[in-house]
Amino acid sequence: AMLGNNRHVVSAASQTCCTSVNKNNNEKKTKHSQQMTRVQLGLLSTLTTFLKDSSFAVTNEQLTKGIQNLSISVCPKKLEMIGDDNTLVIPRKAFVMTNSSFASLIHLVVVGTKNEEDAKSNDNDTYHEIYHELWKQFAHIYASPRVVRRGDIDPESSIRESGHRLLWPKNSAVTSSSIDGISTETGDGSPGWITVTEQGIKQSFDLTRVMFSRGNITEKIRFGQKVVQEGEVVLDMYAGIGYYTLPALIHGKASHVYACEWNEHAAFALRYNLKANGVDDKATVLVGDCRVVAREANLINMFDRISLGLLPSCEGGWATAVKALRDVSGGWLHIHANVPEREKELWQFWLCKSLLSLVQQIQSRQDWVILCTHVERVKSFAPMINHYVADVFVGPPILRPTKVDMNGSQAGIIIHKGEFRPCPQHVEPPSCALSSDGKLNQKWMMNES
Repeated sequence: AMLGNNRHVVSAASQTCCTSVNKNNNEKKTKHSQQMTRVQLGLLSTLTTFLKDSSFAVTNEQLTKGIQNLSISVCPKKLEMIGDDNTLVIPRKAFVMTNSSFASLIHLVVVGTKNEEDAKSNDNDTYHEIYHELWKQFAHIYASPRVVRRGDIDPESSIRESGHRLLWPKNSAVTSSSIDGISTETGDGSPGWITVTEQGIKQSFDLTRVMFSRGNITEKIRFGQKVVQEGEVVLDMYAGIGYYTLPALIHGKASHVYACEWNEHAAFALRYNLKANGVDDKATVLVGDCRVVAREANLINMFDRISLGLLPSCEGGWATAVKALRDVSGGWLHIHANVPEREKELWQFWLCKSLLSLVQQIQSRQDWVILCTHVERVKSFAPMINHYVADVFVGPPILRPTKVDMNGSQAGIIIHKGEFRPCPQHVEPPSCALSSDGKLNQKWMMNES
């Protein structure tokens, strides 16, 4: 009886010990989990899914440590979502096998899923399965219907195509009708079609074919609600899907907008958006190089306001814009550019001098003035480089927008507190000026069209 009682005591003690160990392990695991971000937990969940039936000695703690040691660029703290449906966007350099730390972690899991006979077999299927499960995990965590990888946009490209690629879901319309993450179909209902609603304006487009920048939202609001005046005729020389065309019509109450766009997929989305927002009767879409289509459509002496929203530079369109302004009243140019912070004022002076040179080539406009009244910082483009837009009046001196005395100068800028500063006699081009041997060499824009 005593032996039996002792056995019971030992058994109870053993259970207590096991319970204590398990409790400590669970607490340790919980502690690690609490320290991890949602993204890290998603990656951990994916990897442990592939190892749960494996006898390979890879512990949860090892995986956790490996994930936590990944750089933020490879495993971000959080992921971006875009669109009304919260499409999940994976950064360009995140979760890529070109990163040795991430590749080692994935390889560890791949090896752990194989027995000796399979060890020398092709691992590609396993890698694809791991990625599929990873995108699925992230979609579940963020309650997103699809996952895409952010792509690069070539600044030298004339049509600015998107580099975004569809990643998930698999075994659906997304992949059955796509090649390398690009949908073979486009338009409403196609795998890459997305809608982004801002300030009550619906902007739809194919994210695998057309670029979109959410960082321009403040400038869209300013342009539509503060800049464009009711009844104006506006020319949007780089319209895209309607970034500034739609605010000009819907919030600015422009009487008509002529919208030029070179990318056929963006032009398709632009027409769709004009109709979806009920303003298609107030816009004319011209597909092609804005300098060519403006000449072909004789867009001269017609406009009160012109948007030149192309980055990194819209310099190649300035001559066309100047000709498009009204003879009797001139008008406004809104010129976008990526400019080094230290060259902001130099850029303004150079911009005004360049526009004055273009104006003086037109006989009837010899006395016109160029006045940059404001420069708006839209967003940061890179360290010490910002996306700016300059509001520039180009027209007869009697109609200039301020009462500031220009002291006989035909070109200059307004600095703080309304002070006028004339352009120097000679202005060196800033580093952001187009140049065949400079930092910015856009041959397609430098060539006369």
